[in-house]
Amino acid sequence: MVGVASALALAWAVLVRISGGTTSAVAGLRVSSTDPIRPLVAAALLAAIYVLTSGRQRVREDAALARRLATASLRARALAAVLAAAIGVIAIAQSSYTASGADAYAYVTQADLLLAGTLTVPVPMANEVPWPAPLSTFVPFGYAAVAHEPAIASAVGPGLPLLMALFKAIGGHAALFLVVPITAALLVWSTFAIGRTLGSSSLGLGAAWLTATSPAFLTMVKEPMSDVPAAAFWALATWKALDTSRWSTVVSGVAAAIAILIRPNLVPLAAVLGAWMLWPRADQSVRDRLRSLAAFSVPVVLACLAIASINQALFGSPLASGYGATEQLFSAANVLTNIHRYGTWLTETQTPLVFAGLIALIVPATHLCPAPGASRGLGAVASAKAAARLLVAMALVVFAMYAFYMPFDAWWFLRLLLPAWPALCIGTAALIAAASRFAGTRAREVQAVALIALGLYTALLASRLQVFPDNEGERRYATVAELVRQATDSSSIILTSIHTGPIRYYAGRDTMRFDLLNEEWLDRAIAWLTEQGRHPYILIEDWERPIFEKRFAAMNSLGRLELSPLLAYRAYGIPGTVYLFDPAKPAANTLAPAPIRSPQPRCPLPAKPPPLALGHRKG
Repeated sequence: MVGVASALALAWAVLVRISGGTTSAVAGLRVSSTDPIRPLVAAALLAAIYVLTSGRQRVREDAALARRLATASLRARALAAVLAAAIGVIAIAQSSYTASGADAYAYVTQADLLLAGTLTVPVPMANEVPWPAPLSTFVPFGYAAVAHEPAIASAVGPGLPLLMALFKAIGGHAALFLVVPITAALLVWSTFAIGRTLGSSSLGLGAAWLTATSPAFLTMVKEPMSDVPAAAFWALATWKALDTSRWSTVVSGVAAAIAILIRPNLVPLAAVLGAWMLWPRADQSVRDRLRSLAAFSVPVVLACLAIASINQALFGSPLASGYGATEQLFSAANVLTNIHRYGTWLTETQTPLVFAGLIALIVPATHLCPAPGASRGLGAVASAKAAARLLVAMALVVFAMYAFYMPFDAWWFLRLLLPAWPALCIGTAALIAAASRFAGTRAREVQAVALIALGLYTALLASRLQVFPDNEGERRYATVAELVRQATDSSSIILTSIHTGPIRYYAGRDTMRFDLLNEEWLDRAIAWLTEQGRHPYILIEDWERPIFEKRFAAMNSLGRLELSPLLAYRAYGIPGTVYLFDPAKPAANTLAPAPIRSPQPRCPLPAKPPPLALGHRKG
């Protein structure tokens, strides 16, 4: 009421000033108003009374609202921290702790090489064997032949092995397997931080929850591979790039440099962040933006130079890599296949909402990235929109890189796209938040229920996809290697394929790739190795046997493996059997160990490497 009276007095003052005033008689009384100053003073006094009476109440209400928002923000931070820590603990508990498959073997063994002060493994035997392309037959999966010398080197980027080597130097062999769980927690936290910077703590928390329950993410948190670490450091770089402070820019550059060292092919993401540094913003001058770009670029350029130097030294060109020629890895012919496969896998594991959320970030309405209860100016809203489009640009670059890459045939190759996960999950969470506003006063409850339900759905889907198997899992490679070590002598050489790396690492036996041996040379290679005192064995899995026979059966007496296996092992809960054959004992008695449900030790130690590496040893 007082506020209304003040407004009426002010309106009367304006009217008197414009009309020159009025004079009239009411019930014999003369009423005159010709001076606008008096109603103006009355309006000011009434306004002061209004501020003193209602202003205090509003201040109290605003203070209470601010406290509620601060409490909600603090609670969201605590929940995000708990979520990130929980993912780290789950990853540590579920880790395979083995250098099993091709990539895991390459990362773990490169860490050991770095600690030994080298990047290569000499293969002097390649100069002595008589079969064609000799060096290639001694290259384990995840490794490549070194240019201009008989040696092999890990084909993977050096970033993750550097981190693993650091952890192993500090905490021993098992500590190197902590890198991926720690970076898994970092990815969840960074996703929360990006969402919080972009819109609100609830948006960040929702996105972190969707990341933590994603099947593609969960299937990789237990593997000593680069997918989660690369995604985590790109997320950290993006989060810090959204802050214009000098130190945040430096951290962003360092995180991007580490990400490049981990996964060099994603270096275009650094260009996206560099462009963001130059993006016009109201709170930064041109000079400030140039300084930010310089602070960001220095570590990035150093990382690129390091990769180029390593490639030049190992593979003969700064642009070469251990994975092969660029034209072999990337092709326009792969685009339609990859779009279909990745699109299908994303829809099946993340629901179609993941695409709708990304579209929402491309053309974000103001209400898609709000800060509830906060007073945000047009500049802040515009900045949020620009930041949303930065996330989209990062995601689209990741998609573009792998659209041209060689196609894969399993859903878990979504792991390659994990650097796009912050954008996908923030977009999905923002879309759910926007849709929940139609519920009115129950919007927060609807938003929370929808996010929890979606996360539980994807987590249950991950369980059905057996991302945390209850069988022997990747640990079986170390089990097979230990059985081979017990069944063979130290001078033996094992012809195998998928087990090439683990046999070297855990059995301490030299290995050869039968899948890369010339198809005419199986019998002659076995004979030559025997003459040199290198007792040859053949280690093969069920599913590899048809491949072996197709390659060798037509021209080699051993091509059909018509021998009694020396060893037959069927891992617990995993279809198929692994066989070890001794060509010198075609009628061997077969040892068939019982499946091991819980292999011990949990983290097997590597065996001592062969005394002469892959060198020539006569009996």
